[in-house]
Amino acid sequence: MKSYLYYLKYNGKYLNWSDTSYASEESHNRPLIVNCASCVNTPEQHKNTNAEGRLDYMLIYVIEGTLKAKTPSGDAVIEGGDVAIFPPKTPYEIDCAGETIYFLTVHFTGSEVVSKLEEYGIPVFPKINTLNPKNHMQLRFKKLFEGFARNDRFRDYDLSCLLERILIEAARASEGAGKGTILLNKSINYINEYFNKKIPIPHLASIENMCMTTYNKHFKNIMGVSPTKYIIELRMSSAKELLEFTDLPITEVAITCGYDDLNFFSKTFKNEVGLTPSGYRQESRKFKVLDLGKNPVIE
Repeated sequence: MKSYLYYLKYNGKYLNWSDTSYASEESHNRPLIVNCASCVNTPEQHKNTNAEGRLDYMLIYVIEGTLKAKTPSGDAVIEGGDVAIFPPKTPYEIDCAGETIYFLTVHFTGSEVVSKLEEYGIPVFPKINTLNPKNHMQLRFKKLFEGFARNDRFRDYDLSCLLERILIEAARASEGAGKGTILLNKSINYINEYFNKKIPIPHLASIENMCMTTYNKHFKNIMGVSPTKYIIELRMSSAKELLEFTDLPITEVAITCGYDDLNFFSKTFKNEVGLTPSGYRQESRKFKVLDLGKNPVIE
Protein backbone atom coordinates (compact mmCIF):
# COMPACT_ATOMS: atom_id res chain seq x y z
CA MET A 1 0.00 0.00 0.00
CA LYS A 2 1.38 3.39 -0.96
CA SER A 3 2.00 6.08 1.60
CA TYR A 4 0.79 9.63 1.23
CA LEU A 5 2.96 11.31 -1.37
CA TYR A 6 2.88 15.08 -1.61
CA TYR A 7 4.81 17.19 -4.07
CA LEU A 8 4.42 20.76 -2.96
CA LYS A 9 6.01 24.07 -3.72
CA TYR A 10 5.24 27.65 -2.81
CA ASN A 11 7.29 30.61 -3.98
CA GLY A 12 9.88 28.14 -5.24
CA LYS A 13 10.17 26.17 -1.99
CA TYR A 14 8.90 22.72 -0.99
CA LEU A 15 6.73 22.84 2.11
CA ASN A 16 5.09 20.44 4.52
CA TRP A 17 1.40 19.72 3.93
CA SER A 18 0.62 21.26 7.32
CA ASP A 19 2.06 24.65 6.35
CA THR A 20 -0.82 27.14 6.29
CA SER A 21 0.56 28.94 3.22
CA TYR A 22 0.82 25.86 1.01
CA ALA A 23 0.11 26.53 -2.62
CA SER A 24 -2.63 29.08 -1.95
CA GLU A 25 -1.41 31.53 -4.54
CA GLU A 26 -3.39 33.33 -7.22
CA SER A 27 -1.38 34.38 -10.22
CA HIS A 28 -1.95 35.61 -13.74
CA ASN A 29 1.68 35.56 -14.76
CA ARG A 30 1.27 32.43 -16.90
CA PRO A 31 -1.64 30.64 -18.61
CA LEU A 32 -1.43 27.54 -16.39
CA ILE A 33 0.46 27.19 -13.11
CA VAL A 34 0.82 23.99 -11.10
CA ASN A 35 0.95 24.60 -7.35
CA CYS A 36 1.07 21.07 -6.00
CA ALA A 37 0.02 17.48 -6.64
CA SER A 38 -0.54 14.42 -4.48
CA CYS A 39 -1.32 10.73 -4.39
CA VAL A 40 -3.46 9.19 -1.64
CA ASN A 41 -3.78 5.42 -1.36
CA THR A 42 -4.90 4.19 2.05
CA PRO A 43 -7.31 1.67 3.65
CA GLU A 44 -8.06 4.18 6.42
CA GLN A 45 -10.67 6.89 6.50
CA HIS A 46 -9.57 10.01 4.67
CA LYS A 47 -11.27 13.30 5.44
CA ASN A 48 -10.32 16.75 4.22
CA THR A 49 -12.20 19.89 5.20
CA ASN A 50 -11.50 23.44 4.08
CA ALA A 51 -13.97 25.93 5.54
CA GLU A 52 -12.85 28.80 3.31
CA GLY A 53 -11.68 27.02 0.20
CA ARG A 54 -8.35 27.43 -1.54
CA LEU A 55 -7.27 30.21 -3.87
CA ASP A 56 -6.59 27.77 -6.69
CA TYR A 57 -8.43 25.01 -8.55
CA MET A 58 -8.31 21.41 -7.31
CA LEU A 59 -8.68 18.46 -9.69
CA ILE A 60 -9.36 15.03 -8.14
CA TYR A 61 -9.14 11.78 -10.10
CA VAL A 62 -10.46 8.77 -8.16
CA ILE A 63 -8.88 5.46 -9.14
CA GLU A 64 -10.51 3.21 -6.56
CA GLY A 65 -13.09 3.73 -3.84
CA THR A 66 -15.67 6.45 -3.28
CA LEU A 67 -15.35 10.03 -2.08
CA LYS A 68 -18.34 11.93 -0.75
CA ALA A 69 -17.91 15.64 -1.37
CA LYS A 70 -19.96 18.56 -0.04
CA THR A 71 -19.85 22.22 -1.06
CA PRO A 72 -22.30 25.14 -0.77
CA SER A 73 -23.12 24.66 -4.47
CA GLY A 74 -24.08 21.01 -4.04
CA ASP A 75 -23.03 17.51 -3.01
CA ALA A 76 -21.75 14.65 -5.18
CA VAL A 77 -20.27 11.17 -4.99
CA ILE A 78 -16.93 10.79 -6.79
CA GLU A 79 -16.27 7.15 -7.69
CA GLY A 80 -13.53 5.19 -9.43
CA GLY A 81 -12.99 6.61 -12.91
CA ASP A 82 -14.45 10.03 -12.03
CA VAL A 83 -12.79 13.44 -12.27
CA ALA A 84 -14.01 16.41 -10.23
CA ILE A 85 -12.72 19.98 -10.34
CA PHE A 86 -13.32 22.29 -7.37
CA PRO A 87 -13.18 26.03 -8.18
CA PRO A 88 -11.30 28.57 -6.03
CA LYS A 89 -12.73 30.02 -2.81
CA THR A 90 -15.22 27.17 -2.48
CA PRO A 91 -15.57 25.64 1.00
CA TYR A 92 -15.57 21.87 0.77
CA GLU A 93 -15.63 18.67 2.79
CA ILE A 94 -14.36 15.37 1.37
CA ASP A 95 -14.82 12.04 3.15
CA CYS A 96 -14.15 8.47 2.00
CA ALA A 97 -16.23 6.98 4.85
CA GLY A 98 -13.44 4.69 6.07
CA GLU A 99 -13.11 2.45 3.00
CA THR A 100 -10.00 1.90 0.90
CA ILE A 101 -9.47 4.99 -1.23
CA TYR A 102 -6.98 5.70 -3.99
CA PHE A 103 -7.00 9.07 -5.72
CA LEU A 104 -4.74 11.69 -7.32
CA THR A 105 -4.96 15.45 -7.06
CA VAL A 106 -3.41 18.49 -8.65
CA HIS A 107 -3.89 22.12 -7.59
CA PHE A 108 -3.48 24.81 -10.23
CA THR A 109 -4.23 28.36 -11.26
CA GLY A 110 -3.30 30.75 -14.08
CA SER A 111 -4.75 33.35 -16.43
CA GLU A 112 -6.29 30.83 -18.86
CA VAL A 113 -7.78 28.23 -16.51
CA VAL A 114 -11.38 29.32 -17.05
CA SER A 115 -11.05 29.52 -20.83
CA LYS A 116 -9.28 26.14 -20.96
CA LEU A 117 -12.01 24.41 -18.94
CA GLU A 118 -14.67 25.96 -21.17
CA GLU A 119 -12.80 25.11 -24.36
CA TYR A 120 -12.34 21.48 -23.32
CA GLY A 121 -15.86 21.19 -21.95
CA ILE A 122 -14.76 20.17 -18.46
CA PRO A 123 -17.39 21.01 -15.81
CA VAL A 124 -16.64 22.13 -12.25
CA PHE A 125 -18.08 20.59 -9.10
CA PRO A 126 -20.79 19.52 -8.33
CA LYS A 127 -20.80 18.23 -11.92
CA ILE A 128 -18.57 15.17 -12.37
CA ASN A 129 -16.72 13.86 -15.41
CA THR A 130 -16.73 10.07 -15.80
CA LEU A 131 -13.80 8.81 -17.87
CA ASN A 132 -13.88 5.80 -20.13
CA PRO A 133 -11.64 2.91 -18.99
CA LYS A 134 -9.21 3.41 -21.87
CA ASN A 135 -7.59 6.52 -20.43
CA HIS A 136 -4.03 7.40 -19.50
CA MET A 137 -4.72 9.66 -16.56
CA GLN A 138 -2.44 7.75 -14.19
CA LEU A 139 0.43 7.94 -16.67
CA ARG A 140 -0.14 11.68 -17.04
CA PHE A 141 0.02 12.11 -13.27
CA LYS A 142 3.13 9.95 -13.05
CA LYS A 143 4.91 12.29 -15.44
CA LEU A 144 3.63 15.28 -13.46
CA PHE A 145 5.06 13.84 -10.23
CA GLU A 146 8.36 13.19 -12.00
CA GLY A 147 8.32 16.78 -13.23
CA PHE A 148 8.55 18.11 -9.69
CA ALA A 149 11.88 16.30 -9.27
CA ARG A 150 13.50 18.35 -12.00
CA ASN A 151 15.37 21.32 -10.62
CA ASP A 152 16.09 23.59 -13.56
CA ARG A 153 14.65 26.81 -14.92
CA PHE A 154 12.27 24.92 -17.22
CA ARG A 155 10.54 22.92 -14.46
CA ASP A 156 7.54 25.22 -13.93
CA TYR A 157 6.92 25.50 -17.67
CA ASP A 158 7.21 21.72 -18.00
CA LEU A 159 4.65 21.26 -15.20
CA SER A 160 2.28 23.65 -16.97
CA CYS A 161 2.48 21.57 -20.15
CA LEU A 162 1.93 18.36 -18.19
CA LEU A 163 -1.11 19.89 -16.49
CA GLU A 164 -2.63 20.74 -19.85
CA ARG A 165 -2.10 17.11 -20.93
CA ILE A 166 -4.06 16.05 -17.84
CA LEU A 167 -6.91 18.44 -18.69
CA ILE A 168 -6.98 17.23 -22.29
CA GLU A 169 -6.97 13.62 -21.10
CA ALA A 170 -9.89 14.36 -18.78
CA ALA A 171 -11.83 15.92 -21.65
CA ARG A 172 -10.99 13.28 -24.25
CA ALA A 173 -11.57 10.28 -21.98
CA SER A 174 -14.93 11.59 -20.78
CA GLU A 175 -16.46 11.74 -24.26
CA GLY A 176 -18.89 8.87 -24.64
CA ALA A 177 -18.18 7.54 -21.14
CA GLY A 178 -21.03 6.65 -18.86
CA LYS A 179 -22.13 4.46 -16.02
CA GLY A 180 -24.55 1.54 -16.02
CA THR A 181 -22.29 -0.81 -18.01
CA ILE A 182 -19.45 -3.10 -17.01
CA LEU A 183 -16.36 -0.89 -17.02
CA LEU A 184 -13.63 -3.14 -15.55
CA ASN A 185 -12.15 -0.05 -13.89
CA LYS A 186 -10.14 -1.93 -11.28
CA SER A 187 -8.28 -4.19 -13.68
CA ILE A 188 -7.77 -1.49 -16.32
CA ASN A 189 -6.40 0.92 -13.74
CA TYR A 190 -4.13 -1.91 -12.59
CA ILE A 191 -2.86 -2.38 -16.15
CA ASN A 192 -2.32 1.37 -16.61
CA GLU A 193 -0.15 1.46 -13.50
CA TYR A 194 1.79 -1.79 -13.92
CA PHE A 195 1.89 -2.21 -17.70
CA ASN A 196 5.68 -2.54 -17.61
CA LYS A 197 5.49 -5.49 -15.21
CA LYS A 198 4.45 -9.08 -15.84
CA ILE A 199 0.64 -9.12 -15.70
CA PRO A 200 -1.01 -12.55 -15.90
CA ILE A 201 -4.43 -12.28 -17.52
CA PRO A 202 -5.94 -14.68 -14.92
CA HIS A 203 -4.92 -12.17 -12.25
CA LEU A 204 -6.80 -9.40 -14.08
CA ALA A 205 -9.87 -11.62 -14.29
CA SER A 206 -9.66 -12.33 -10.56
CA ILE A 207 -9.54 -8.58 -9.82
CA GLU A 208 -12.96 -8.28 -11.46
CA ASN A 209 -14.22 -11.57 -9.94
CA MET A 210 -14.69 -13.11 -13.38
CA CYS A 211 -13.56 -16.22 -15.14
CA MET A 212 -11.03 -15.83 -17.95
CA THR A 213 -13.55 -16.31 -20.76
CA THR A 214 -16.01 -13.76 -19.39
CA TYR A 215 -13.29 -11.26 -18.60
CA ASN A 216 -11.70 -11.45 -22.07
CA LYS A 217 -15.12 -11.05 -23.67
CA HIS A 218 -16.05 -7.97 -21.65
CA PHE A 219 -12.59 -6.46 -22.05
CA LYS A 220 -12.66 -6.71 -25.83
CA ASN A 221 -16.21 -5.33 -25.98
CA ILE A 222 -15.17 -2.29 -23.94
CA MET A 223 -11.65 -1.65 -25.20
CA GLY A 224 -11.87 -3.06 -28.72
CA VAL A 225 -8.76 -5.20 -28.19
CA SER A 226 -7.72 -8.11 -25.98
CA PRO A 227 -6.04 -7.46 -22.58
CA THR A 228 -2.72 -8.66 -24.01
CA LYS A 229 -2.99 -6.30 -26.98
CA TYR A 230 -3.90 -3.39 -24.70
CA ILE A 231 -0.82 -4.02 -22.54
CA ILE A 232 1.37 -4.10 -25.65
CA GLU A 233 -0.14 -0.81 -26.86
CA LEU A 234 0.68 0.88 -23.55
CA ARG A 235 4.23 -0.47 -23.66
CA MET A 236 4.75 0.70 -27.21
CA SER A 237 3.36 4.14 -26.42
CA SER A 238 5.81 4.46 -23.52
CA ALA A 239 8.67 3.14 -25.66
CA LYS A 240 7.99 5.66 -28.44
CA GLU A 241 8.03 8.52 -25.95
CA LEU A 242 11.32 7.35 -24.43
CA LEU A 243 12.91 6.89 -27.85
CA GLU A 244 11.80 10.30 -29.02
CA PHE A 245 12.47 12.43 -25.96
CA THR A 246 15.35 10.71 -24.13
CA ASP A 247 18.79 9.38 -24.98
CA LEU A 248 18.36 6.13 -23.08
CA PRO A 249 20.04 3.15 -24.78
CA ILE A 250 17.49 0.95 -26.51
CA THR A 251 18.29 -1.86 -24.07
CA GLU A 252 17.22 0.37 -21.17
CA VAL A 253 14.12 1.49 -23.06
CA ALA A 254 13.16 -2.15 -23.47
CA ILE A 255 13.66 -2.92 -19.78
CA THR A 256 11.79 0.22 -18.70
CA CYS A 257 8.82 -0.83 -20.83
CA GLY A 258 8.74 -4.38 -19.46
CA TYR A 259 10.93 -6.35 -21.88
CA ASP A 260 13.99 -8.21 -20.59
CA ASP A 261 14.72 -9.64 -24.04
CA LEU A 262 15.99 -6.92 -26.41
CA ASN A 263 15.39 -9.02 -29.52
CA PHE A 264 11.78 -9.72 -28.52
CA PHE A 265 11.24 -6.03 -27.76
CA SER A 266 12.66 -5.00 -31.14
CA LYS A 267 10.55 -7.56 -32.96
CA THR A 268 7.38 -6.52 -31.12
CA PHE A 269 8.11 -2.83 -31.71
CA LYS A 270 8.64 -3.42 -35.45
CA ASN A 271 5.40 -5.38 -35.69
CA GLU A 272 3.39 -2.73 -33.86
CA VAL A 273 4.98 0.51 -35.09
CA GLY A 274 6.35 -0.47 -38.48
CA LEU A 275 9.90 0.63 -37.67
CA THR A 276 12.72 -0.73 -35.56
CA PRO A 277 13.34 1.13 -32.27
CA SER A 278 16.49 2.74 -33.67
CA GLY A 279 14.68 3.57 -36.91
CA TYR A 280 11.83 5.20 -35.00
CA ARG A 281 14.27 7.26 -32.92
CA GLN A 282 16.05 8.43 -36.08
CA GLU A 283 12.79 9.23 -37.86
CA SER A 284 11.33 11.13 -34.89
CA ARG A 285 14.42 13.33 -34.78
CA LYS A 286 14.65 13.85 -38.52
CA PHE A 287 13.60 17.49 -38.29
CA LYS A 288 15.64 19.56 -35.88
CA VAL A 289 16.61 23.20 -35.57
CA LEU A 290 20.26 24.10 -36.01
CA ASP A 291 21.30 27.17 -34.04
CA LEU A 292 22.93 29.42 -36.63
CA GLY A 293 22.42 32.73 -34.92
CA LYS A 294 19.72 34.79 -36.60
CA ASN A 295 19.09 32.30 -39.38
CA PRO A 296 17.96 28.93 -38.00
CA VAL A 297 17.77 26.16 -40.57
CA ILE A 298 15.38 23.20 -40.57
CA GLU A 299 16.96 19.90 -41.58
